[in-house]
Amino acid sequence: MTGGMATLARGDCSGILDPGRAIVRDSETWQALWLAHAGPGPDAPDVDFTTRMVAAAFAGERPTPGYAIQILEPQRVGASLIVTVDEVRPPRGAIAAQIIVTPYHIVTLPRDDGEVRFTDRDGVPFRGEYPVQPQLSGASAATAIKGSPIVPVATAARSSTGLDPNLAAALAYLAGPFSGLLILLVERANDFVRFHAWQAIIGLGGLGLLSAGTLVFSFLTLILSPFAFTLMYRLSEILAVVWVVAWIVCLIKAFSGVRWQMPIAGRYAERLTTEKH
Repeated sequence: MTGGMATLARGDCSGILDPGRAIVRDSETWQALWLAHAGPGPDAPDVDFTTRMVAAAFAGERPTPGYAIQILEPQRVGASLIVTVDEVRPPRGAIAAQIIVTPYHIVTLPRDDGEVRFTDRDGVPFRGEYPVQPQLSGASAATAIKGSPIVPVATAARSSTGLDPNLAAALAYLAGPFSGLLILLVERANDFVRFHAWQAIIGLGGLGLLSAGTLVFSFLTLILSPFAFTLMYRLSEILAVVWVVAWIVCLIKAFSGVRWQMPIAGRYAERLTTEKH
């Protein structure tokens, strides 16, 4: 492989569950990345890192089949190598099975030790939630990839709020669904922030409504049965505690730059985030 770009692997079932981009220039980092992607099994495809390097793009979890990701032929702009990644979504309104997919595309490129930047077709920098990290190798790479499976080489898109994306995402949870709605109305650029805003609306809003509805219903059952009243009242208390715990976890995860999904609500938030806005 001495020519241009060559595909090593492409599909929709990666073990890497978060969106990311990576450039790999040594065999040990490559082995660690492949292990995170493919799991135990066949060794990573052979790559001659004296003349080649690996570029990888992971879409993260998507709610239905039909999503795909493709690395296009890179172009040099000044001193930087620009790698364009095209993400394909299923047609709006298309009927598809509710199966989570994790699209990926891994290629080799002629080795370039300079700056590499990932963008989409419109030239927008990669909208990732990971901070920039230095290129790692050896044992350090294996450790880093285990906790955060790829080493990104592009910064996250700036938030339309003017704040750091992690801070904006955390603020989306501050007042539950109300702050989530406010952030969603302002945010137009960063999908990480929009995801957490949607999750605050759907997840915390849904839990809040369920808790409040159960409390109201408990008083309605008071005229029927003291036992039913006690049962429903206790249930409303439990739901309130769950809301507080979920609120704290979401705040911490968002501020830490993690795209953590609440059960059920997280999938809907992801779907709404990936729709064109």
